[in-house]
Amino acid sequence: MSEARKPNISGGPFQVIFEGEFKRLIRSRKLKVLFLITFFPAFIYLLSPNATGSGVDVMLKAFQSLMLDLIPNYWLGIIGQLIAIILMSDLLASEIDRGTIRLLLARPVRLSELVGGKFLAGLSALALLFGIPYAVIWLYTPLVYDTGVKGLSQGFPDFALAFGATLLVLAFLGALAMLVSVVITRPLYASLATFGIIFLTQFLIPQIPYIKNPEHYTLGYQAVVLLKSGFEKVDLTSFTGNPTHTVLVFVALTVILLLVTWKILTSRDFP
Repeated sequence: MSEARKPNISGGPFQVIFEGEFKRLIRSRKLKVLFLITFFPAFIYLLSPNATGSGVDVMLKAFQSLMLDLIPNYWLGIIGQLIAIILMSDLLASEIDRGTIRLLLARPVRLSELVGGKFLAGLSALALLFGIPYAVIWLYTPLVYDTGVKGLSQGFPDFALAFGATLLVLAFLGALAMLVSVVITRPLYASLATFGIIFLTQFLIPQIPYIKNPEHYTLGYQAVVLLKSGFEKVDLTSFTGNPTHTVLVFVALTVILLLVTWKILTSRDFP
């Protein structure tokens, strides 16, 4: 299959695919179950915030410490990775597995619009899944530390940084899951294969003795490197790496994975 024109991302088929897929995800039972899992740490924090003082500085330090604990170990740990993989693996694999991709391609839809629309819809759903618990903690922390509106405004940059870093890593995971899902077109098998790749990369490589700084190959470590750019109330000097370089690497890998996904689809026939 070939494409003669560039995709029109301002509307048309791209917008229809994005809106239709996003609405389907929002209404699905799967998303509701996944939301309960992602919201669990925020729910625990609401019940027992364990405040250690008052004031903006104390609040910021507590928020940063909490996010540094939860992001690499939960939201971007095994649980968060599974959530992203499960959601994104289904976007294309389900269409191919059920044969409904033929119906989509019978319409004036380019494969680039299909891949791009599905990816952005899935990423938007992930933004809701992870953004809501992040926002709840950000909104609740000023109440715990009695900082009011000032605490809310002072804490917003930290909230935005934590959310942005998480979304960047999730975009990479989602693009990888979509790539695997066009090779292994059963959603369950695609999810397992993607998680296997991530698991081996993060937990096998650190066991190889001759690799220098093997912990750098984990997503949790790179997430903390991203947070270094703004989390100044906690000591992150032990985490080496340039946040700007890390951003560029994640963006480049995400784009490359999506392009490879599109290329594989263009070489396949859907009779």
